Amino acid sequence: MAGPTITVENQVFRYRTSVVLDDERLVKETRAVLSGNLVVKQMSQPPYILLIDSSEGTITVHGAVKEDLARMAVSEFLLGLGESDGGLRTEFGPMTASCDMPAGVNLEKAIKSISEARYEARLDAIRIADMDHELEILVFRNGRTIFLDSLSRRISERAAEFWARRFERSRLYT
Repeated sequence: MAGPTITVENQVFRYRTSVVLDDERLVKETRAVLSGNLVVKQMSQPPYILLIDSSEGTITVHGAVKEDLARMAVSEFLLGLGESDGGLRTEFGPMTASCDMPAGVNLEKAIKSISEARYEARLDAIRIADMDHELEILVFRNGRTIFLDSLSRRISERAAEFWARRFERSRLYT
């Protein structure tokens, strides 16, 4: 059985910059908002959120899927301030990915047969703490599956293959 097709929904990228960033200047010149000790900048194109921590010299990008596009957004931000984008160092954060299982999943039966699963009434889904793949999984009745805090696309793919086989063996598909 071929594994379900994974779609990366979001990945967090953090960039360390050698440029000294001043919160007041960022708020004034970029129409960003100061929130605690972070400056938050909502970009429209692409629709990313930048979290700037001036004390650490970091810019975290939320909403991106590809590193090169996230880097371009940070470069555009810095160049718009008249600052250099040279010397940016990239750090990869957690990823959110999703897929559709081959069929719907019987959640009531799944809770009884999977010790790592617990029912999330608010979502009408099960949450699986997958310690082998070091991520959390939300599985909905229609088979839609979301992988939270994955370290890579490949890990999400392996988890999807594993759980698709386990659901099949346990006869959890509807």
